[in-house]
Amino acid sequence: MEELNKQPAGSGNDNARLRDQKILRPVRDRDDWPRTAPEGEAVRRIAVIDCETTGLAVDRHQIIELCMAIVQVNDAGRIVAVESVRSGLVDPGHPLTAEITELTGLTDEDLAGRSIDDDQVADILASCDGAVAFNAGFDRPHLEKLIRRHVPVPWGCVMMDVPWRKIGFEPGPQGYNLMQAGYYMPNAHRAKDDVLALVQLADHVCADGETIMAKTLAAMDAPAWRFEAKQAPYGYKDDLREQRYRWAWGRLHNLWAKHVRPASYQDELAWYVRTIGQQPAIVPLPASERYRFHTTWTPA
Repeated sequence: MEELNKQPAGSGNDNARLRDQKILRPVRDRDDWPRTAPEGEAVRRIAVIDCETTGLAVDRHQIIELCMAIVQVNDAGRIVAVESVRSGLVDPGHPLTAEITELTGLTDEDLAGRSIDDDQVADILASCDGAVAFNAGFDRPHLEKLIRRHVPVPWGCVMMDVPWRKIGFEPGPQGYNLMQAGYYMPNAHRAKDDVLALVQLADHVCADGETIMAKTLAAMDAPAWRFEAKQAPYGYKDDLREQRYRWAWGRLHNLWAKHVRPASYQDELAWYVRTIGQQPAIVPLPASERYRFHTTWTPA
């Protein structure tokens, strides 16, 4: 709480206010990044991905713009090079809504007759050591719908895999997290701009000395599981929803499921047994299977 008393001009209060200010810098342009890592430095090649779509529902909407940046990450989790940035447009076959045009700046004329080589996208993904998106649960399903196949590359989600509050951030959209890291996006909601902003955010060094990318890759390398509420009675649906289980419907299954990480495994299992009164089906979830659309995986 601020004091009501007036402070004399030039007092220490002015210096304190200056210390509380944060200067935001623009996201680095593509040309500001080296193309290759220093000779002899071991790196992992990671595809940083962003999709612009006609809407949020994977079963009803589709990609209209895709961007993939192939970055090289050293053992310390620093992005030492942006090897390539590739983007493309896709004609959805129908007019865009006014909302999507306003959001992305794309028009029907921009997209008319445009398409993306799905084999090329699949080959690029397969050549990488992993793929990262801010919201992988959104981008991976849309991407795999576009290319009509599952590429078994490990995926990481910056939004879900990073313990934001533990590292001093208030979790939020990509642009909000970026500002907390000290940067702003000159442009937003075009795939290339969002990808370059995510590269900048991923290379941010946190107070503990680790980068956001390092934390994301650590989560990718760590084990995870899918808890499936296969035999849970219908009456427990509200309990499961409040515990952040998601309804997975499809041709092969209808059940509640949750992505569980090592830090919460024991607590989640204890909650399930205490609340539902039985064990869940527990399925190992390698990074190559995470964040897929629920109609594309088979339950235990």
